[in-house]
Amino acid sequence: MSTFYMVEMHYPLDDDRGKFNAFYDKHISMLLSIDGFLSAQRYECTHAATSPFLAVYKQRDAGVLTSENYTSRAGRDSVDPVFKAKMTNWHRNLVEGDISDMDLDDTGWLVLIDRESDDAPALPAEFTSLEIVGLDATIAERGVLVGQSGKPQIPDAQDGWTVRTFRPVHQPRYPE
Repeated sequence: MSTFYMVEMHYPLDDDRGKFNAFYDKHISMLLSIDGFLSAQRYECTHAATSPFLAVYKQRDAGVLTSENYTSRAGRDSVDPVFKAKMTNWHRNLVEGDISDMDLDDTGWLVLIDRESDDAPALPAEFTSLEIVGLDATIAERGVLVGQSGKPQIPDAQDGWTVRTFRPVHQPRYPE
């Protein structure tokens, strides 16, 4: 069972995008210096979505986000106010599932299905279920399908699902 901290948001594609990316690069470096953060990668949705940006941080266990090392240096308050003011549809979910990683190379992709409630249809069999175990818990369950090449096979949307396809923004990063 692996634990992942998944942060998603919208950020406007305006002239400070380069500055935002530079900030986020430093932010990832800081997070990877915290004991228990094992990898980090950012993704961008390939189609219109309310939260088209995703960051996935693999963690040693769910306790990492309540450790003194994390709470004293990170969290929502560690985001530069200039960028934080423009970030909308911001959701943080701590998930656990039977998947070793979601690290992608340049040709990779991942598909997420969010079950918005317990009444929503079950995930397709080829998706790995990620149980929501903490933070905002904005969804009932998340399913993930990871591919390193080719085109993803996207299931037909169901009532109660949000389906998004992502590509990597950068290569996976690991603690130094």
